[in-house]
Amino acid sequence: MDKLTIPDNPEGPQDDPLMVPPENGQQGQPQGKPLVSAVGARLTPRPNWHEYFMAMAKVVSTRSTCSSRPVGCVITLGNRILVTGYNGAPPGAPHCTDQSRDGKLYCQRRANNVPDSGKLNFCPSVHAEENALALADRLGLSALLRGSTLYSTLSPCVRCIGNLVAHGVARVYYELAYRSVDRERDLEWERLARESFEVYEQVLIASPSLGKIASSLLEATSERLMPSE
Repeated sequence: MDKLTIPDNPEGPQDDPLMVPPENGQQGQPQGKPLVSAVGARLTPRPNWHEYFMAMAKVVSTRSTCSSRPVGCVITLGNRILVTGYNGAPPGAPHCTDQSRDGKLYCQRRANNVPDSGKLNFCPSVHAEENALALADRLGLSALLRGSTLYSTLSPCVRCIGNLVAHGVARVYYELAYRSVDRERDLEWERLARESFEVYEQVLIASPSLGKIASSLLEATSERLMPSE
C-alpha cells in the first residue's frame, strides 16, 4: 500500500462555527471544514494511533527554526513515544527564523546562492529525524529504537533514511512526501525508503479527529462540560 488515508466519518458532528483555515491547498488537508463544538468534540471518537502520533509530530514541528520547511517527528515503540525531534540549527548556531524580518524569510543556503542540488552539503540545519536519534543516543535509548516507528510531517531524505535504518527504525509514516525541483532524485529517495523499511506510508488526520484535536488546542482543554455532583 502506498498511502494510508484515514477516512472521514460522515456521521461526525459538524456544528461548530469555528473553521479550519486552509493549509496552502496541501493534498488531503481539509479546506474550510467546521470544527466540532466542545460537546461535539467530547462525543467524537478519539483519534486512532496513527492520527494521535502524527498530531504529536505536527505540534513538535512548531519548535522548528527552519525558514523553509518546518518538520517535526516522534519515534514510538509499542504505542509509546520514545523521543521527539524538529529541524533547525545546531546548538549555539544562529537560527534562520531569528534572521527573518521585515516580512522576508531568511535561509542561509539561499542567501549564499547554493542550488537545491547542494542542500545536503551546505544547509546547516539538523533534520528532525537526526535530532530525535541524537536525543535517543544521549538518553541511552538506542537499544529501544530497534523495531520502532517514526511519525514525521515530511518523508525522510536520503541522509535520514540511512540514519534511521542504522538505528533499527522499522516503520515510517509521513504526512507530506518530499518534493523538490529534482523529481528524479525525489523518486530515488522514495524507492530507497520503500526498500529500507517494513512499512513506508502516508498518514493524514481525518476531519473528525482534526476537529477534536484543534478544539483542544484552541480552548482550555479540561473545562468541565458536566456539572459537579
